[in-house]
Amino acid sequence: MLNTFRPPEVALPALASFADVAYGLSGTWTRLEGERDQNFRILLADGSSVVFKLCHPAEGDEILRCQAEALEHIALADPGLPVPRLKRTLESDLLGCMVHEGTQYPVMVLSWLEGSVLGEAALSRAALYDLGRLLARLGLALRGFVSGAPAERDLAWDTRRVMQLAPQVENLPEADRGLAREILERHAEFTTPLLRRMRSQIIHGDVHPFNALADRTGFVSGIIDFGDMVHGPLVLDLANAAGDFLNPAQDPEETLFDMVRGYRSLSPLEEEEASCLIDLIEVRLLMTPLIDALKSANGIQSQGYFSSFNSRSMPMIRQLRSIGHDRLKGLLRRAAAFPANPDPHPKLVEEALSRRRQVMGEKLYVFYDPPLHMVKGEGVWLENSSGRRFLDCYNNVPHVGHCHPYVTEAIARQAKTLNTNTRYITDQSIEYAERLVALSPEGLTAVVFVNSGSEANDLAWRMAKAFTGKSGGLAMDFAYHGVSESIDAFSPSNAPDHWRAPHIRLLPAPCLYRGVLGGDVAEPGARYAELAAEPIAELDAEGHGVAAVMIDSAFMTNGILDAPTGYLRGVAARVRAAGGLFIADEVQSGFGRMGTAFWGHRHHGVHPDFITIGKPAGNGHPVGAVITRPEILSHFLKAGPFFSTFGGNNVACAAGLAVLDVIRDEGLVENALAVGAYLRDGLNRLAARHALIGDVRGIGLATGVELVRDRKTKAPAPAEIIRVLNLLRDEGVLVGGEGKLGNVLKIRPPIVFSRDHADLAVAALDRALAKL
Repeated sequence: MLNTFRPPEVALPALASFADVAYGLSGTWTRLEGERDQNFRILLADGSSVVFKLCHPAEGDEILRCQAEALEHIALADPGLPVPRLKRTLESDLLGCMVHEGTQYPVMVLSWLEGSVLGEAALSRAALYDLGRLLARLGLALRGFVSGAPAERDLAWDTRRVMQLAPQVENLPEADRGLAREILERHAEFTTPLLRRMRSQIIHGDVHPFNALADRTGFVSGIIDFGDMVHGPLVLDLANAAGDFLNPAQDPEETLFDMVRGYRSLSPLEEEEASCLIDLIEVRLLMTPLIDALKSANGIQSQGYFSSFNSRSMPMIRQLRSIGHDRLKGLLRRAAAFPANPDPHPKLVEEALSRRRQVMGEKLYVFYDPPLHMVKGEGVWLENSSGRRFLDCYNNVPHVGHCHPYVTEAIARQAKTLNTNTRYITDQSIEYAERLVALSPEGLTAVVFVNSGSEANDLAWRMAKAFTGKSGGLAMDFAYHGVSESIDAFSPSNAPDHWRAPHIRLLPAPCLYRGVLGGDVAEPGARYAELAAEPIAELDAEGHGVAAVMIDSAFMTNGILDAPTGYLRGVAARVRAAGGLFIADEVQSGFGRMGTAFWGHRHHGVHPDFITIGKPAGNGHPVGAVITRPEILSHFLKAGPFFSTFGGNNVACAAGLAVLDVIRDEGLVENALAVGAYLRDGLNRLAARHALIGDVRGIGLATGVELVRDRKTKAPAPAEIIRVLNLLRDEGVLVGGEGKLGNVLKIRPPIVFSRDHADLAVAALDRALAKL
């Protein structure tokens, strides 16, 4: 380690003679600074310059060849990167070899980069951000470079070897020793284990203000001196530079934040890298006085810029400590696009609930008592703040699973590229509309994007009224279609005791278990469809007419019904005969949930005039759309233009496209059908043991389990269902309650739900019912 701290000293005439013979170079020589090498600038006759490096013989030929090969690799990987270019000998060798007084000296000749050594000058915030990007480019350019030499190198400036310098703490001024020990102890205990599992490659390792050139605008225009290249954690390139570019004349928080933010803009950090940056920066600063102490103990005097670094290192560490370790860690995590606190969630549900009530109101609805405080989701699992995992059998919005990696990456990738509105031509909106049209029934070729299912249903309703000239509508009793004012009228389940909409009539649910026609009626589909005739006549008589009927094909809020064959076709026929249109609300029933087809309405064999979709289409990202006939859209637009400011934005459409890819590639429509049937088989077996189960029904991964106190009278069991829901929660399974009578277990999981998950859910329900 010590034998390379003194640069060689060979007389200039001998160097000039060798340069002429080996490289064909002659000109005016000017000495340059160097810690281990004897460096010169040669001004050539044509006005250009090169750098001549007489390398320390103890450095090792393999290390120097690695530097030369790295520079040639960078020239191919990123030709525009402002680093020196290697000049080979006249014999095309990577390195020259000069023999002087019996010693062989490796020689490297490099191109001269224009610019001034930055040195003590401070960089602007914009220049610091740009420097971070330059560091990231350098790391990316070296990513594919492979050489064994740097991995074996014993380099004093390698942060991973800092504990070899620990004995030098005793040679520091007494006032600095306690702080130095504290930094080294933390490094040994916390940071070193993290470094062992971080991304590693060959890195420059020593980008500092005296290895950086600046142009006239004050931006870094070149990086020189690859003499400290090692194979080590990639984050050290950033940490070392961040520590070295701290300037007493600048705010250290701004310096660190801007450099990390610039680096991350081109090369995202991993979370552990971001979390340990401030510790690595402190170690880098500490290494300067430790190495200086090592030199002094061996009679070597530090020269040049080293003394400047040494004089500011401990004061800078103290300045960072005065700001606070946690504050700086959070700052650098934010710069790397991570939350400042890696675990911001309160551990006590009571604390979170109290905070929620303060800002979200006392009575805003929450599941369970006490409620669950969720902090993480993955596939069909949710995790609460105490670390317990729950099998999610309820949430349909994360349609292809919580935080599906393909979808989340598509969202993040597009959010980093472009997110704007459809007043511009955007590839994502066009492709997503084309994909939706290709999946839709013939004739539905016009797509209008909005941001949610409520907005989509609202827009479809407006279009229907405009196209038909009528103002009345039909919905299912206890339906839910959204929260806008006009769609609240189609959603009696929002406030069943207070619902009133003079222009809307409700249809009785086509339930074969407890419907108004009883369970033994012949041709139930046709008979229930006939019940639409009277409300249609009422709307006509009152001057409203029927503009549209809006139906969710899975009848979710009605307790999840598999409506009898012909029912929806019959209703649609009667509505159309009255001059109205059919709106298929596919927010909950679409995208393969029902298993027999991609759209729920196809399960019923009906051809809609509108398909409306919402957030499950984006796996929870705000997505909404109306798919309709072009003549309906054209008629609507005659009254004036329609525009949803961010409906169909790039990120929303990227999410939608990703969901379609996942459904197709993972065979999730087929999965929904097969697993749903398997689940209901298991639930029917439970019914043989638990009299509380009155009916098991559904299609695909939409299943209702109706609980009754008496199977003969079918007396509903709403109080029992609340107990069952809480017992299932205690078992680690999340299920919802539904139905006008409040006695139906709603099992509606993400459609990645598997047979193993179904087994877990059935077993948990068995235990919960047994406890009753």
